[in-house]
Amino acid sequence: MSSEFDLIDAFLSPFGAGKGVVVGPGSDCAAVQPSRGKRLVVTTDAVVEGVHFDLRRFAPEDVGWKALAVNLSDLAAAGATPRWFLCALGVPRKQRADLLARRIARGMAPLSRSSGCALVGGNVTSAAQWSITITAMGEAVRPLSRSKARPGDALVLIGRLGDAAAGLRPYPHAAAVRAQRRPRPLVREGRIAAGFASAAIDVSDGFLQDLRHLCDESGVGAVVECSSLPLGSAARALPDGMELALSGGEDYALLLSVPRRKLAALRKQVRCIAVGRVIRGAGITLTELGQPRPLPRKVGFDHLK
Repeated sequence: MSSEFDLIDAFLSPFGAGKGVVVGPGSDCAAVQPSRGKRLVVTTDAVVEGVHFDLRRFAPEDVGWKALAVNLSDLAAAGATPRWFLCALGVPRKQRADLLARRIARGMAPLSRSSGCALVGGNVTSAAQWSITITAMGEAVRPLSRSKARPGDALVLIGRLGDAAAGLRPYPHAAAVRAQRRPRPLVREGRIAAGFASAAIDVSDGFLQDLRHLCDESGVGAVVECSSLPLGSAARALPDGMELALSGGEDYALLLSVPRRKLAALRKQVRCIAVGRVIRGAGITLTELGQPRPLPRKVGFDHLK
């Protein structure tokens, strides 16, 4: 049976030091130095065994990658540059948990390095099942939020929809497996979008669910043209691919509200697609080739159901 300190040493071993770290792992608190003139942007998210992953299907390295990726996607939606993160592990009482923790860390560490987001601390506790809770911190001059979409704005999507949900099918397409297990947070694209967008959200709970969040926070409604939605290659191959795109979730695309006058300039900077428009009022209306399309019964993921 490995000790708490064996597990901590195993988990920390793949990570290096990061810029702006005054006090890192090993103390009661981390201390970091944000860049002059920028605001600290903070998010937290968790992945839990039996809810977000199954170790009979997911490699521990995939779990580590995804745990960090979902937090980096939140920073991307804010237009922030990732800098630091904390990681809290819930560990079942089992033999040699340090080996599994090391594999989780080996999946997480490459994404930490490539994104410039350094591990600066965390916690370990016993639990009924594995869980990884991350608090990620970034910097932005003008962080984006969900609350400033305005009627007349274009709804713009960066990324693809539907493949991650397809990756949960019994015999998934290779692209679907990658999308589900190794999502790529659109950090660079988010930083670019921050110069053009009025509001933003990442598509984690499902396109319609997250669009509803953006609309509710901004006090607006939306019209979406489904034929414009960029389905991933796996979703396109499925008869219910559009339903997966609308409500499947875990795509980690970026959904933006962009003033029309800025849309052409944004398109010159990053690959994106206008999929609808923001309107006065409330609610979401779907069209397909200009004709009304009913909303699906399920619009996305509810964390408590």
